Amino acid sequence: MVHERIEKANRRRGRLRVVDGTTPSDALVVDALDSPEALEELCDHYAPRIYRFILKRVGNVHDAEDLTSIVFEKVLVNLDSYDSTRASFSTWIYRITLNCITDHYRRRGRRKETSLEEHVAGAAPVGDCGLEVLERQRVLLDLMDRLPPKYQQALALRYFAGMRVSEVAETLGITETAASKRVLRGLDELRGIASGSLLDEYL
Repeated sequence: MVHERIEKANRRRGRLRVVDGTTPSDALVVDALDSPEALEELCDHYAPRIYRFILKRVGNVHDAEDLTSIVFEKVLVNLDSYDSTRASFSTWIYRITLNCITDHYRRRGRRKETSLEEHVAGAAPVGDCGLEVLERQRVLLDLMDRLPPKYQQALALRYFAGMRVSEVAETLGITETAASKRVLRGLDELRGIASGSLLDEYL
């Protein structure tokens, strides 16, 4: 199921709708409340990013696929409670993802050793302080909620989804220059409310 969504997302890349300057995902969120097709498109849009984000933190493909499915089950159940005035959809879905990863480790009670073949490029085992890292990332997301939505979106895509600035621009439907400015201005505002050590560790 996860791989099917990733393949669909790759085929749809660059064709997501933009309405009145909003991000593609914002338009889809509105449509997804009443349209099964829009709901599927929304899930397909985020599936590859959520999967990669989880894989880097759990270290093996099987668990990453299971957790990705759980994340989207929670998205489907809770979509009607999403409040765009409180958080961007990007930060909302990454918070759900972090909660699922944390629950996964708490259920297991320990870190699972994985083979090198199961790691993607750039991925690292979670390590003994994994839960602490996840908790700090959640704190960072909470702080990001205090930023304007356009900065929340840019920072979530750049640093949580691990996108390049060009990919952030494509996802948000803006120019690369505009995307770069949003990231930098978002960081400036975040530094005004977050401790330097927290930013240095994750951004």
